[in-house]
Amino acid sequence: MSEPPATGNAPASAPKGRDDRLALAAILLGAGIALLGLRSPFSLSTGMAIGLAGALLAVRGERPVPAPRLMAAALVLAVLAVCGVVLLGFYEEWEVGQRLSEGAAPGYVTSLMRPYARVVAALRSGALFCALSFLLGATVTRLGSSGK
Repeated sequence: MSEPPATGNAPASAPKGRDDRLALAAILLGAGIALLGLRSPFSLSTGMAIGLAGALLAVRGERPVPAPRLMAAALVLAVLAVCGVVLLGFYEEWEVGQRLSEGAAPGYVTSLMRPYARVVAALRSGALFCALSFLLGATVTRLGSSGK
């Protein structure tokens, strides 16, 4: 004989799996960002904050994540900002090489690269802000009451 389908377990298991995937993605992305930014303190601390938040989400117990979309948005924005830093760094190096190979003065090239350096600094700060916001959400989730 077949068993009757469980009616109350299906909706409860979907958010749990989504929360677990968010935790796993945060751990993996945090480790990648930290390894990518070993020589950059902002990128290293961004990766460490994301990884720590993922670990806190992984050990939260039965508590659901209160705002999973907001936390996922913070994770995505942090990762996009770090990707933007890497891409702008590559572009900046290419542009410097092009200008110097054309015979431009180093002072001129430095003044041309100043806006890119400011954008990179803003992206790094934004990534760290998103990572620390994600860590705050994970900490509140971990230390909050279970709601039972």
